[in-house]
Amino acid sequence: MRLPDGLRQIVAATLAAALFLGLFFGVQLVWWAAFGLAAVTYGALLLIVGRRTPADEIVLGHRVTAADVSRTAEALETAAARLSAAAQNGPKTDRGEIARMAAHLRSIRQKILADPEDYRSTRRFVTSYLPHMVETVERYADLARLARENHADRVARLRARILSYGPVLDRIDQACLENDFAALEVEVDALATQMKRG
Repeated sequence: MRLPDGLRQIVAATLAAALFLGLFFGVQLVWWAAFGLAAVTYGALLLIVGRRTPADEIVLGHRVTAADVSRTAEALETAAARLSAAAQNGPKTDRGEIARMAAHLRSIRQKILADPEDYRSTRRFVTSYLPHMVETVERYADLARLARENHADRVARLRARILSYGPVLDRIDQACLENDFAALEVEVDALATQMKRG
C-alpha cells in the first residue's frame, strides 16, 4: 500500500500513539518501554507503508518528470501565442514566416506531450534560447512596423537574422519527429522478432 507522504506519517503516528496508550494505560507498562515500542512501531509502519510519488515527481523517461514536460509544454504554448501576436502586429511581408515559427513551436509542444523523450532534445533550447528568441521577434515586429525609410537597411539586416530562427525551429521539430520514428522502428523490430519466435 502506498499513501501520500503526509497521510502516511499521520497514519503511522496515530497507530503508534494508540499502541503507546494501550501499553501504558492498558497493560500498565512503564512509560519509557511503551514509548520505545511505539517509536519502533512508527518507524516500522513508515517502512511498510510506501510513499506515493507525487505527480510532479513521476519519471516518464530517463530523468524526465511529468513536471518537466508540463512546464515545457506551457512555455512552448506561451511562446507560440506571443509569436502569433507578433506576426499579426509585424510587417505584412514577415507575417507568414513568424506565423510558421509559432506553428513549429506548437508542433514541438505536441511531440513532447506525445513522447516525453523528446523533452531531452529540446530542454536546452526551451530553457535557454526560447525566451530570448521570442522577445527579439516581438521587438523586431514592433520596430519594423514603426521604422521609417531611413531605417530600411537596418530593418533588412534584422529581418534576415530574425527569419533565420525559422530553419532552426524546423530542425528541432524534425529532430523530435526523427526521435519518434526511431522509437517506433525499434518497437516494430522488437515486435516482429517476438512474432517470428512465437
